[in-house]
Amino acid sequence: MWILRRSVVLMAVACLLAPVDTGTALAVGGSEAGARHEDRTHLLGDWGGSRSWLAAHGIIVDVKATQFYQGVVDGSASTDDWQYGVKGDYFLTLLGEKLGLWKGLIVNVHAETRAGEDVNALTGFSPANANLLMPDSGGVTAVTQAIAIQMLGNEFALLGGKLNAFDFVDMVFHTGRGVDGFMNTSMMLPLGLGGTLGLGLPLGFVVKFKDKEVQGFAGAYDPNSCSTYTCLDPLLGDGPAYAAMWKFFHGGGEVGPRSSYSSFGGTYSTKEYTVVDRSSIFVNPGSGQGLSFTDTQPSWSVFSVLNYRLWADASNPNRDLAFKGMYTVTDGEANPVKWTATAALEVNSPLPGRDRDAFGVGYFHNELASRFKNTVGPLLSIAATLKNRTRTRIAIEDTDGFEAYYKAQVTPWFAVTGDVQLITETLSSEDTKTVAGVRGKVDF
Repeated sequence: MWILRRSVVLMAVACLLAPVDTGTALAVGGSEAGARHEDRTHLLGDWGGSRSWLAAHGIIVDVKATQFYQGVVDGSASTDDWQYGVKGDYFLTLLGEKLGLWKGLIVNVHAETRAGEDVNALTGFSPANANLLMPDSGGVTAVTQAIAIQMLGNEFALLGGKLNAFDFVDMVFHTGRGVDGFMNTSMMLPLGLGGTLGLGLPLGFVVKFKDKEVQGFAGAYDPNSCSTYTCLDPLLGDGPAYAAMWKFFHGGGEVGPRSSYSSFGGTYSTKEYTVVDRSSIFVNPGSGQGLSFTDTQPSWSVFSVLNYRLWADASNPNRDLAFKGMYTVTDGEANPVKWTATAALEVNSPLPGRDRDAFGVGYFHNELASRFKNTVGPLLSIAATLKNRTRTRIAIEDTDGFEAYYKAQVTPWFAVTGDVQLITETLSSEDTKTVAGVRGKVDF
């Protein structure tokens, strides 16, 4: 109950602080002031006119709260251990020209508060709740994004600052950040990029837009994750990393969030990562460190994200069916993941009269590097044998998973999502997990 009471307090504070989502429309205002409660786009409407007044003066404010209740219902000794967690997202976007500064300047700040628990520790290599990965512990509030964007005309922009990786992937590929759409981390972003990308990172990018969609980017970043601190001490302490991506849009008409495209990109990090390989094992009992790995090397990855609109209802622009896929290949040496693949179908407005609902079903595979499996597996087997005092063999296996969700938009400001996942375990000693859960999101 203390978690529930605390979440209510956090939501109340969020309403008062009111920081914002870059996607919040400037036309948020006057029409919402007199709208019926169930028709408002935000639970608290126009805040007595304050929301639209701030937007008219270049300050876009928004806050969201998402509650999660998930449990491992099969394949775990903790099948009766359901977890409740809540995330508060506070967004603030400043428009330079309206604030009397200069044209084309946009500043975006995203702060997050997390309370409660999650099931990620029970679901192995592919966390079942991506949104609760950051901040990394309960009861923490952190600024996870603070970036400045300077538009250079209508197509190009300079972007710099501390970036929230989930926000950026959502801005580019519309993955939903774990509060809309899929919840498993493997379905949210190409998991193989985790070797060279942190959840929060400082960067400087050149971004190319087509209409209002990101078509490409290129730039440098610090590969060390800094989701809950400033990232400045030390900046680029382990050397820079580089990333680039380009989208090829398919079909005619105006480009938008549901447009079909093929995208290709890659990363390269000059940081020296530990290579997990039998030949690099070094044992020095007298040092107090015991076992260590002596070999290091930089890391690279290439990826592709696809989105194909397979069908659209000619009489209802909100209703369509799309195929989405994400694929990654890495060096497989400095990165324990060799390659990953996902395939998903998502339907907008799957039922007549439910234009804002969405349904998705997807599959993912994470192939681990053979060097990693052939080294870590025997080490775990030795440790388990010593602990159990009987010969025990543990193998490291690739991870497969399935996820299905249905999001019901109860009102424009409140959505409820039912979600089920099947996740095979990385350790052969574990069973396949079945994870069930429900998610509720409120826009204040």
